[in-house]
Amino acid sequence: MPNEKVVQLLSDSRLAFLNQQNNVALDLANQAIKLDSQNADAYKCAGNALMSMERYGDAIKEYSLAVKYDAGNGNRYFDLGFAQATDERLADALKNLAKADELGCIPENTIQLYNLLGIICFDIGRYDDALINLNKAEQLVGVNLDILQRKAIIYGIKNDIRRGLQVANQIKLIAPSEYIGYQIAFKLLIQAERLDIAQIELHKAAKYAVRTNDFYFDQMNLELEKYKIDKDKAHFPRVLEIIQAALETVEPQIKNVTECYINAAEIYLQMENADKTLECLDAAQAPAEAYNNGFAIIDEELAPPAELDEYAIEEMIEADREKIEEEMGEYGLEELVENTEPNEDGEREFFTELEEGEVGDTPTFRLDGLGEYELSGEDKDQINRLYIGAYTLKKDFGKVVTYAKALQASQGIQNIYIGKYTEANARKEMGAADAEEKYREIARFFRDAMIKDPTDIVAVTFRVQCCIDMGDYKEAEEVCRLLAREVREPLLEKIAEAKSGGD
Repeated sequence: MPNEKVVQLLSDSRLAFLNQQNNVALDLANQAIKLDSQNADAYKCAGNALMSMERYGDAIKEYSLAVKYDAGNGNRYFDLGFAQATDERLADALKNLAKADELGCIPENTIQLYNLLGIICFDIGRYDDALINLNKAEQLVGVNLDILQRKAIIYGIKNDIRRGLQVANQIKLIAPSEYIGYQIAFKLLIQAERLDIAQIELHKAAKYAVRTNDFYFDQMNLELEKYKIDKDKAHFPRVLEIIQAALETVEPQIKNVTECYINAAEIYLQMENADKTLECLDAAQAPAEAYNNGFAIIDEELAPPAELDEYAIEEMIEADREKIEEEMGEYGLEELVENTEPNEDGEREFFTELEEGEVGDTPTFRLDGLGEYELSGEDKDQINRLYIGAYTLKKDFGKVVTYAKALQASQGIQNIYIGKYTEANARKEMGAADAEEKYREIARFFRDAMIKDPTDIVAVTFRVQCCIDMGDYKEAEEVCRLLAREVREPLLEKIAEAKSGGD
């Protein structure tokens, strides 16, 4: 018969835990353990408190004891597996969660069990098992947005475009005003290299879904994907228009504003507009001030931005329909892009069209009260690379050296490589007295990197480039002989071009 004192202590521990008094809950559980050292519920109460305190290793010890003293209870294995998964002990978590599934759990644990198994299997690359477990969770909980998103990601990884689009359409049906369903469909169609249908997805999103930064980012990505195909620089002004529209339309978060300015700087650099690149980079380092002062992405000489709302959606879809129907056979996309049943009038419309004015006029936003914004290390690296590009265009090699040295402080080895090479190259362009010495110094640096890691192709490439810059073509060719053919041949072509004077 249970000790009444233990029962009371565990009841009080659970109440304290529910009221977020984790230290009290843990103390009460430990008192119960002292009175009954084989009480699995006492170890569970202790484990729950420790989990909330983020002491995952200690929680795992408590849950392990709960398993020891109640080994036939699947819920004990679930608690232990959940704690191990939280502590990223995935192999152990998988084993204990599988045991929980074998023994059976209470319904709420069973739902979490399959969802968690799905996530762990995904993390370790067992995608088919992840789908099986996510489908089991879905059968128990019903249609769930988080589960659908995970399934869509897996179908994308498996390159199963058709099933991924089916999931995207399910998401649209349960969250019709959210962009996420359209975004998943867009990414899958880009992956399938179907830019025409991907564009239709964005047009529909513009018509039905609330505008988000992701929507505008995907608009930008579509233009850049088109540029990869046709190399038409006319896409660049369009990208800038999209960035400006995002800043004017979506309520700003300082991180997103910063990203917009950095992205704009990237585009201006590709357009070889160094001055505007520098303006955007300066804005990215003081984003709130720039935004509130009305910093404009678009240069006056560019055409005024087209209104993104002015899509001739139906006309465009009708004009493209015949071509799309001919090309859709491989993936069977037509029925997936529009697969709802006809209404009573025989019409097929994926969602009810928004009434005019429902989206509202473009508001005026400010970034207030946010203080200083700390750029991430990745943002700092990207900004330094862009400064290097802009000042190289302006042939201001003193500034190039400054930002090259800043890039050498990066946590990323490739950025360090870029910084070291760029500094030497800029000194050469400046005619600095120590330029040759600097080249030889970094050539030795890249040689040492190759010795340390023979698979470091980036170090090899930079070493060869240093040799080319110094006119030491023989050494460059000797380095190339050590490389695999697919790496060697492009470098040898580069050497031959340099030897011939670029002719």
